[in-house]
Amino acid sequence: MGRERKLFALDAAQFRKVKALCLAFKAKDEKSIRNLLAEEPVWDVSPGFPEGAVYRGLAEILGRFYPRLRARVHSLDASPENFVDGGDTVVVLGHYLVTAKKGDTPRQVRFAHVWGINEDGRIGGVWQVADSAQFPVP
Repeated sequence: MGRERKLFALDAAQFRKVKALCLAFKAKDEKSIRNLLAEEPVWDVSPGFPEGAVYRGLAEILGRFYPRLRARVHSLDASPENFVDGGDTVVVLGHYLVTAKKGDTPRQVRFAHVWGINEDGRIGGVWQVADSAQFPVP
């Protein structure tokens, strides 16, 4: 019983880290983002999604992927809705709210993010899948 309780507490901690990372990205809190992520995180963004590729390290993720993705649209916001705790893997289901051009109607683009937690307890990266056909292109 003690081991089960300890494993549950560990799982809950990993789950909270992913939630904290989602909040840090929403707040653009780079210090918290850096503290939660591994030294060299990997973003595996679906082929077919705008800027889809594998990005390694924060320089590529924050300096290449996000600026290029945001440059394609007027606004982009990720809204996580459901978190599925799998211990060292946490799945987040939600949607992006994307507006192609100012004045356009925002579109919902569903996503699934699969976050991996490293042995040191830091977030190692994400495997992202989204409904790319719904992503508006200006």
